[in-house]
Amino acid sequence: MSVFSLALALGALAATKEPLVDFTGTWKLNMKKSRSAPDWRPDTVLVVLQSPNQIHFTYFLNQDARVPFENHDYVTNGKEEKLYTSANEQTYYSVRWNSRNVLQVRVHHIVRSEIADTEWNETDIWTLSNDGKTLTNKLSDGKLIVYDRLDRGKPLQY
Repeated sequence: MSVFSLALALGALAATKEPLVDFTGTWKLNMKKSRSAPDWRPDTVLVVLQSPNQIHFTYFLNQDARVPFENHDYVTNGKEEKLYTSANEQTYYSVRWNSRNVLQVRVHHIVRSEIADTEWNETDIWTLSNDGKTLTNKLSDGKLIVYDRLDRGKPLQY
C-alpha cells in the first residue's frame, strides 16, 4: 500500500468517526441516584464547558451561588500533564475520551517522604446518558455521583 493510499484510508476512517457528545450545560446533583456521594449539599450545581480539546468542571453550592467551591480544567488529549505541586506532593492528570460519551480522568499522585515515596492513581469515568439528561461520575473508590440536566445547552452564566 502506498503512502498516499494509507493517508486516504486514514482520512476516510477519521471522517466516519462518530463525533463526541457535548457535556456542556448546568447540572444538579441527584443525591437519590448517587451512591456514597461526597459530603456536598443536595443542591450542588455543576457547570460544564467543553471545547474540542478541553473540558472545564465548575462546582457551586447551589444555583444562586456566584463563587465556585471547586474547579477542574483539563486538556482531553490523553497526555499526562502536571496538575499541581506542593512541598511534598506532585500530581499529574491525563484525560481522554474512551468513546463518544465516556470521558476518563486519571490522576497520578506522588508523595515524597524521608522514609518512602508513595504513589497511587485515581480514575474517574464520566458518562453522558444517551438521552443527554443524566451525567454520571463513577469514581475509582466506588462512589457514584449522578447529575440531572438543569438546562439544554448553554450553561448558566456565573
